[in-house]
Amino acid sequence: MKRLLAGFTLIVFSFLGVWLLPARDQKNVSDDRPTPSPAKVGHPSFLSPHFKPIVVHQDRLFVANTPADTVDVFETSTNDLLARIPVGIDPVSIAIRPDGLEVWVSNHISDSISVIDTNRKSSTHLRVIDTVQDIDLEKRATNFDEPVGIAFASNQKAYVALSSENKIAVIDVASRKVSKHLNIPAQDPRAVSVRNGKLYVLPFESNNKTQLSGGYKIDGDLVTFNAHEHSIANNNVLSLGHVLDIVKHPNVPDKDLFVFDTETDKLIETVDTLGTLLYGLTIDSKGSVFVAQTDARNHINGRSGTKKHGLAQLQNRAFLNQITRVDFQKNAAKKPSFINLEPLPSVKITPQDAFATPFAIEISSNDQTLIATAAGSDKVFTVDTSSGKVMGHVKVGSVPRGIALRSNDKGAPVQAWILNAVENSISHINLSDPEKPVVTSTIKLDDPTPA
Repeated sequence: MKRLLAGFTLIVFSFLGVWLLPARDQKNVSDDRPTPSPAKVGHPSFLSPHFKPIVVHQDRLFVANTPADTVDVFETSTNDLLARIPVGIDPVSIAIRPDGLEVWVSNHISDSISVIDTNRKSSTHLRVIDTVQDIDLEKRATNFDEPVGIAFASNQKAYVALSSENKIAVIDVASRKVSKHLNIPAQDPRAVSVRNGKLYVLPFESNNKTQLSGGYKIDGDLVTFNAHEHSIANNNVLSLGHVLDIVKHPNVPDKDLFVFDTETDKLIETVDTLGTLLYGLTIDSKGSVFVAQTDARNHINGRSGTKKHGLAQLQNRAFLNQITRVDFQKNAAKKPSFINLEPLPSVKITPQDAFATPFAIEISSNDQTLIATAAGSDKVFTVDTSSGKVMGHVKVGSVPRGIALRSNDKGAPVQAWILNAVENSISHINLSDPEKPVVTSTIKLDDPTPA
């Protein structure tokens, strides 16, 4: 009886706790009441991915405070906090509507987009005024699973990457409804960007043409072990004595970049062999694409089964940290080129030389300078686009994943704000000398995550 009573009490308090929590993803009432402070309720980290989680518009900085489930708004000249806007669970990406009157925020766990009013003359200024969702009422399930990147084609049309669906949702801005989907035949699209009438889509886990090299007719090149003998006939339960190799196979799909026409939503180009884990994306004014990525080297010691390859062959370097550049002639992609951010594996890397996990990337308005983050090395660095040379770098907070960049009237970079995802802070950087970037201030974000 005591157990039943205790269980009933726990259920009552659980429902009461849910009822007392502030509603999320609800359309706000248009009145003069001040925006309520977000509840100080934390939750475990869901390790959600980020793409453009920080943006600057005029004199305001909008930041996805992922662990707090808010968008924090700062005044750029003073770093003063102007608002903390409750949104959905795990906000990971922000986009500004071209006319500047709305900010859209993707909530990765809530499977929704929060629409924030940024019209300073509006009574709902800096409040959530609408929520974009796509619920199948019959199945009682979402068709808007795990959104990440957002990109506007115009004030009337937006694109949202549905990472677990391998689709892009096309949204009618006026009705807040999904009008169609664009299929992405690759794994986990996250990064999306629109420029010059084209939509660019990056899948995160894009492959690198590697596969297990088992088969029946061993040729020593693409088929290196007898799959039936090792995996079916003798070892269908245990893996004792199992032989496995990995090779690069030219016929394995490796679709890395998808380009669509924003007028028709038709696919016009697919580009392969850009990297393995594709994190960041930016496009210059001429349509050249830059991708922050890591390229796996699992084929280098791939003959671990037949030739006993190990770390010696890999030289203890599982990935190459790179920026990939793709130029286009009309709508056709040229052969990609690669900027190696670190010495190649034959050279030992020092901490000074390390640029692990290139993540966020932006380009200056004059197309001459890339600003990128090395999330695994806690650095921000600059790259000359014409030479591919790393010009300078500076240490920031833990795991930088987002960049809001500002250029001057001549198009040169002057300052950037960096979201450090694990430290949950913002580093403000002076970029007036790209060879010597300097952190001028740090803003700590509120983090209610349980210690």
